[in-house]
Amino acid sequence: MNIASRATAALVTLLLGFAAASAQMWLPNIQQRAIFSITANPLNPRTLYAGGYGRALYASTDGGATWLELSVGELGGISQVSAVVINPGDTNVILAGGVNFSGVDRSTDGGITWRNVLNDPEARRLEVNSRGSIDFHPRNPDTVYALRTFPAIIYRSSNKGARWDSIGAIPGLATSDRMNSLAVCPNPDSAHIMLASGRRSLMYRSTNGGRAWTSTGTMMAGHPDCDVVQIRWSPTTPGRVYAVGQFQIKTNVTNAGLMISDDYGLTWENRRFRDTSFMSLEVYPTKNGDEIFIGGGQWFLSDKSIAGDSIVLRSVDGGTTWQDLSKVDWMTNELGDVGSNIWGFAVTRDGNGLSEVIMATEGGTYRSTSVTSVRTTSESAKASIRSAPSSIIIRVDGQESATYMIVDLLGTCVASGRIEAGAEERVSTSGLAHGTYAVRVQHPTGMTTALVQR
Repeated sequence: MNIASRATAALVTLLLGFAAASAQMWLPNIQQRAIFSITANPLNPRTLYAGGYGRALYASTDGGATWLELSVGELGGISQVSAVVINPGDTNVILAGGVNFSGVDRSTDGGITWRNVLNDPEARRLEVNSRGSIDFHPRNPDTVYALRTFPAIIYRSSNKGARWDSIGAIPGLATSDRMNSLAVCPNPDSAHIMLASGRRSLMYRSTNGGRAWTSTGTMMAGHPDCDVVQIRWSPTTPGRVYAVGQFQIKTNVTNAGLMISDDYGLTWENRRFRDTSFMSLEVYPTKNGDEIFIGGGQWFLSDKSIAGDSIVLRSVDGGTTWQDLSKVDWMTNELGDVGSNIWGFAVTRDGNGLSEVIMATEGGTYRSTSVTSVRTTSESAKASIRSAPSSIIIRVDGQESATYMIVDLLGTCVASGRIEAGAEERVSTSGLAHGTYAVRVQHPTGMTTALVQR
């Protein structure tokens, strides 16, 4: 399917009733589509991106109320968009990759058009396994790092992902080992410390910016049947790191769970849920410390003896106490599979200004306003875009001005300009060829995008 037919195919609008909201903790959002990654714009949390099967990409600019179906390149195939990240300094720039991908693709227009920027020189498969496989330098977000699943090469870009160089590799891995997660220390004075892990539950550590790596020496779960699938640094406590793992064989129970380090990843303690297999982990700052979400999952859903899929947990005190959020009406996905593996979480804001958690699962996304203490930042400007018979009308509300750009589906800019705060711009379309155009309005805290027909 080409971009034009794809763009006009699916604007998914979800109508959520007040009665249902009061009776159910999680409400379906994107329904019956496998969603392997989800992320919110760090400057404007009302903008979200989610990755699915066959290079499908879903975008929302209203906190997940409606979704536009796009793709990372051409739709189709068996790929899973399991890694989608937004540059925290320039939120027009998005990087994406995943399972059965050939590297990393990059968009500079908020996900409308894409270009492959990292691939294998010998045309071998180059995968980044999850959203946790790509991370940014905390002081300079133009510098971004990516971890290849196998062989475990670390790549670095110093220009927002436009060009990449290999800078190091994880040593001593077997051919069956796979790396899942890379985490750069978020403290600017300690950003040279990086952690990486994956199969066999070993944690690897670099103290020179990813060039050289050594194992911490101890298996995180005490047994090789554990994949450390995600690593997240604490945003409130220097030196603290969280990790979760999953296992595949019932006889090796107690080898997964939540692990915590308080010395920058040197030593680890398996704190909770050692008998549970997890796939996802996110950590957010609150005024009282770290709020943690973890989601269960397992590779072989037919083996019901392993505790994992359909388990959702939340802690508001850095992992000391936990709330069970697992009461979910699980949906099947487009392949007919019951979607109870949890692949990720994002915090956004609903139309009433309330913080909301969006949960990505193998059967779609779910939303809830009742399960988080995280407070998102406010937008300083909002933009609206609407189409008239011979023009596109753009309005900016707020205290700051914005810029707009109109591009065709090949990425060619056909109009651009500046709009002052509180003003409205009417852009004539009488000279444009008939077709679909992407309108992008960029303001200091984020971007509003819409597709219009001429």
